[in-house]
Amino acid sequence: MAKQMMGQLVRTRVFVPGKVSRKQAKAAEQPEPKRYGKVHNLVFSPDSRRVVGIMVRRPDVAGMVKRDDRFVPLDCIEFHEGGLLCAGTKESFDEEACKRLGLDLDSCIIWEGADVICESGKFLGYVMDASFDVATGDVDCFCANEGNTAGGLVGYFEIPAAWVVRYDKGRMIVRDAAADLELSGGLAAKAGEGYAHAKDEAKKATAKFDDAAAKAVDKGSHGLGKMIGKAKRKVQEAKESYDEAAGATAEGPATAGNGVASSSTSADNGAKVAHAVGEQLGKTKGMFSGFLREFKEASK
Repeated sequence: MAKQMMGQLVRTRVFVPGKVSRKQAKAAEQPEPKRYGKVHNLVFSPDSRRVVGIMVRRPDVAGMVKRDDRFVPLDCIEFHEGGLLCAGTKESFDEEACKRLGLDLDSCIIWEGADVICESGKFLGYVMDASFDVATGDVDCFCANEGNTAGGLVGYFEIPAAWVVRYDKGRMIVRDAAADLELSGGLAAKAGEGYAHAKDEAKKATAKFDDAAAKAVDKGSHGLGKMIGKAKRKVQEAKESYDEAAGATAEGPATAGNGVASSSTSADNGAKVAHAVGEQLGKTKGMFSGFLREFKEASK
């Protein structure tokens, strides 16, 4: 089984076949593929056991007019030098592709960034990655941790796809057994260091931005369709927008004497961060019809 990680595909370039010129047709030559966009998200089946396709983010028209993402099923994609090559036919996109496959896109799920909660209510982290078979789409496991920096230090939980119970209000509900999983990967996990110590270091490393923005990120992402959860992966994308909106210096947000952002500054910056994150998340064309409408409203 050829395994692929979700994180390796997101932001990968997507191409479609180029048009054949008369000269190329006469010489029986194949044209160079045409750049179409980049992978925005992976789309999972309603039971979370399979990757059914990708959402492709296309470039803005003239750099100003936003375009909706397009759904491309997994069976219309193949690996190509420099990215992925889509078949490019009418049946390769959106409604036509779903009709051909008998797929209800509104019932499918985008799991990236969603909260991971045990049935007992225990919080485990966020969906940061997923391992799946590129040929069949079968999901092996989902990887969850408390954020990019924390994951790098202490590792992540590998939750078997079979342990995913359901989708619930933007959250991935998993079996309680997931709470007993051992951490995999990460510097601390590989070195055998204590989880608590590494987790504390992770929090210190992200304090400059997280103290002022984490709550705003949570609020902003849940407000946009209640689908992608706290969306920790999107913080880095929103950072540039945040800096511009908040007028932050290269050293980070203004802080009080103890190095922690003051309450008034945090509140002001937090509101701006929520707006910036909303703009980032608002570019995603979603799975649920209502979710899509809210994202479109957020991206105006």
